[in-house]
Amino acid sequence: MKFSLARGALALSAIMTLASCGGGGDKATFPINVNVTGVQYPGLVFTTNDQDVAVTPPSDPTKAVDVVFPKEIEYGQVYSVVPKGALYDATSGTFRGGNTPKHQNCGVSQTYPQNLPTSGTAGQFAKIQMYFVCYINTYPVSAKITGQKAAGLVFANGSSQPVAATPPADSAGALTGADYTQALYPVAYNTTYGITVLTQPTGQTCTVANGVGTMDDAAEATNGVSNVVVTCVDNPK
Repeated sequence: MKFSLARGALALSAIMTLASCGGGGDKATFPINVNVTGVQYPGLVFTTNDQDVAVTPPSDPTKAVDVVFPKEIEYGQVYSVVPKGALYDATSGTFRGGNTPKHQNCGVSQTYPQNLPTSGTAGQFAKIQMYFVCYINTYPVSAKITGQKAAGLVFANGSSQPVAATPPADSAGALTGADYTQALYPVAYNTTYGITVLTQPTGQTCTVANGVGTMDDAAEATNGVSNVVVTCVDNPK
């Protein structure tokens, strides 16, 4: 009799344990949690498992945003969270285009301990949590340089690092004096720039035209600014 009562108690305990672990045919389910920092513009939508979740930029751009997909996924289901329709740029390690925020690109956080995988299998970890970081897009400013015959031309843009010009030279290393295009600075969207000559080439004076502006919508549409013109002339003897 005592054995029968003990066996009944063990069976009841087993049933309760199975129920708490998703037994009896019900699988455990997991919410998909996404934390995003740096998002400043609307348009970001994440997708996985035939469902989407939109991210509303915070009023304070320094704050993070937490979103959860509308439906939990079952134990054993595979997930892979990406910005919807975006293409992965292996060079920058970020997603671009598609439903990324306007004027921004986003990537998976590389900072420990937020550098968690954005794909996997439900139940692989106790919680499905991932972290993304969004960045303002940058675009190049370049200049057409004419008349430079000597070395030493260096450009400045505010507090950015100086950029030394690299004029064309012949096989012997002598400058040819040919016109050329010089890449200057990457500038973030909605940021002003002011290109000036920091150091003149030896025996010459160079002036800058169209060197001041803002990386606005028009510049973004043409993937940067290329109308800066630098003209160099010989100094009077």
